[in-house]
Amino acid sequence: MTMKKIVLANLKAYRSPRLVGEWCDALLSALGKTPDTLEVVLALPDMALGDAADKIGGHAGFSLAAQALSPFPQGSYTGATPAAWLKGLVRYTLAGHRERRCYFHESVQDVAREVAEALDEAIRPIVCVESGTFAPQLAALRREEQEQVFWAFTPRVTMPLQKEDLETIAKSVAHIRRQSDDRPVLYGGGVHAGNARSIWAIEGLGGLMLGEACHNASAFARIVESLG
Repeated sequence: MTMKKIVLANLKAYRSPRLVGEWCDALLSALGKTPDTLEVVLALPDMALGDAADKIGGHAGFSLAAQALSPFPQGSYTGATPAAWLKGLVRYTLAGHRERRCYFHESVQDVAREVAEALDEAIRPIVCVESGTFAPQLAALRREEQEQVFWAFTPRVTMPLQKEDLETIAKSVAHIRRQSDDRPVLYGGGVHAGNARSIWAIEGLGGLMLGEACHNASAFARIVESLG
């Protein structure tokens, strides 16, 4: 069966759980039904996931993702959220997001342990990499883990994407697919309403990750509709 392409909204830590709930309500009101050709994934703060699960429960085409999870199992790890607590609540988890690597000093091995913990609980990791981190991150995963993860190419973007940037993205996506035995590859970085369709059309792309462009629920809904 052909995998649906993914449109992932990463709300990061901009909103309180209450405001995330209001955002979900606004999104469901604006979008109604997701296009049959894609899956909308909402990467939300842990404290907002339970309420969001109740809200999207009756709406086909939506899934939840954790923004991160613990590289350790349940136990004496203060402040951590183990994968076991998220099982049945989320379908996906982000792993190795650039902000986690930068601000929380997550290493390649930390991310590899997060992947292992997620897969043990039947949660699909979406492993975020830049050009310089893909090869070591791939090497840190066991073969059976490589066969189950999704990848996300998330370079640091500091200016509007130009035509030559799209070509670079396409080459990077193709490279990751070749090296990972054709695993799905998403793209995240500078995606907005003005360029989403152009990036979406890149051959072999598995989906898009949006950050700032999903802050407004109605605007995000319009992007989703434009890709369906």
